[in-house]
Amino acid sequence: MKDLQREILDQVASGKISPEEGAARLESLESAEAPTPARFVDTIPTGSAPDALTTRKVRVTSVVGTAEIVGDPTVAYAVAEGPHRARQDRDTMVIEQGPIGEDDHFSFSRSDRRGVMDSIDFGRRKIKVRMNPDLALAVQVNAGSLRIEGVHGPISGEVLAGQCRISDFSSTLDLAVQAGNVSASGRLDKGASKVRCEMGNVVINLEKGSSVKFTARTTMGKVAVDARGEQTVLGQSGREVTVGAGAATLDIECTMGNVRISA
Repeated sequence: MKDLQREILDQVASGKISPEEGAARLESLESAEAPTPARFVDTIPTGSAPDALTTRKVRVTSVVGTAEIVGDPTVAYAVAEGPHRARQDRDTMVIEQGPIGEDDHFSFSRSDRRGVMDSIDFGRRKIKVRMNPDLALAVQVNAGSLRIEGVHGPISGEVLAGQCRISDFSSTLDLAVQAGNVSASGRLDKGASKVRCEMGNVVINLEKGSSVKFTARTTMGKVAVDARGEQTVLGQSGREVTVGAGAATLDIECTMGNVRISA
């Protein structure tokens, strides 16, 4: 039943079904099965993390809620607070935000012409993860909000419908935005990074010391690079822009969204 509820919420968030239809489907689920209390709040026990030789990456999934990930050099691997599940998948520590529980309540309202999902307690659906800043990080945001700060290992992210904010990065980025907003600030001076934006907005601010060569492809979207006091529109123009010596590369693919880089 929890999986069905999550699927319905995803469909409402993506606009596949109306809020009214979503409410009707949730009501039919509640009448078909008596509610049972949520039975889990997993934690990562201090001092019992997997062997350092096997843990190279942390993966965090946020669904209809808020998540915060902070680089903390005093943490060997990762420690999570709030409702979540944690498991080890080979060399990756996986932290998943708690699924929509039977005790969560939903209602939908319509303001003007816009449907509003207005009764989920996002404050209660919040997790905070402290992780070693040198580990690689993979994140997924689905109808939620995510903030990442001070993670210096490679960062890969998928935003299905929501917002992701990244600050103080210093390694490669691999970002895919289907529908949502991403903002990132930090330094790029090595490796190959890429950004794929289908629908949404991506803003990347490259700090002093960055050394990047930009390439882009667009369909109906726009990719613009602000560097050395002037703006260059990439993609259909076939132009490339280099900041510094171009030691790193950033490849951008934009379908119907907007990508803006400042350096």
